[in-house]
Amino acid sequence: MKHAQHRFHVGLFAIVLLFGCSDALDHGGSPSGRPDAGGSPPPSGTNDATTIDAPSLQDAFTPAVGDGAAEAGTAVDADASFADAPGTVRDDAGASSDAAPRTDFVCSWVLGIHTTYEWFSAGFEKVVDDARWQVSGIEMAQFEWKDPNSPFWASPITSPCATNSKTPDRIVFCGVDTASTTVAQFLPEYVASINNIKTKFPSVKRIDIMTTARGPGNMECIGANRSSSSYIKAAQDQAIAMMVDMFPGFVYATPKWEVMSCSDFTLCPHITAAANQTLAKTIGDYFLTH
Repeated sequence: MKHAQHRFHVGLFAIVLLFGCSDALDHGGSPSGRPDAGGSPPPSGTNDATTIDAPSLQDAFTPAVGDGAAEAGTAVDADASFADAPGTVRDDAGASSDAAPRTDFVCSWVLGIHTTYEWFSAGFEKVVDDARWQVSGIEMAQFEWKDPNSPFWASPITSPCATNSKTPDRIVFCGVDTASTTVAQFLPEYVASINNIKTKFPSVKRIDIMTTARGPGNMECIGANRSSSSYIKAAQDQAIAMMVDMFPGFVYATPKWEVMSCSDFTLCPHITAAANQTLAKTIGDYFLTH
């Protein structure tokens, strides 16, 4: 979906939401956490920023034609702003960046599933400042962060930040939903997750949304184990772009990182140890300046 279409839908939703918001809906979940060392997040707080009501947004949204999953072996309609070759580092405006490392974030917290933990522990902290990064990459986390009462919020933190571990000023969020196929399904999950982060951690100044690593060209790796998880659906990329428009200056989309070859996948979206090391370096280089 083109950016102009995004802005049209976002403008429409903003009107509906500003005059028809209701209290956010709680979603249930009963996941199991990874037994890593660290602390637990702080209790819920308050935030002055606007809260978007996920259920109202879902009811109001009409998905565009072509929001479904990509056909096997076909390229997904990706947003060109970050559709670069694997390992390319882009800044928020889409331009190459060689800026000096960022030091303005005291604690950046990565929230995601176990594949997130895999690249984080494969050398990511050797690239960035270890003392300023922590992760909760938990098996089967999926999009359970959308539930404000999920036990995931109290899960142990791996490699906690040296300072402000319980009051992070940046979140890197990786949500996974293999069942959804439309923007109308993905968008409320993102809205609820972002609103929970804002409420629970008013200290957060920036949220970066990323996906799991995708196959080359974001094409399904036919023959891979669980190949439906080897690419990212166009609808998920579109929902992320809409979140950036809804929360300007607060929510950002990371590059759409790809593996070098379909052979890099094991049980998709898990990748090999060597591929995780490459991905860790690539992601680390990006966050040095973002």
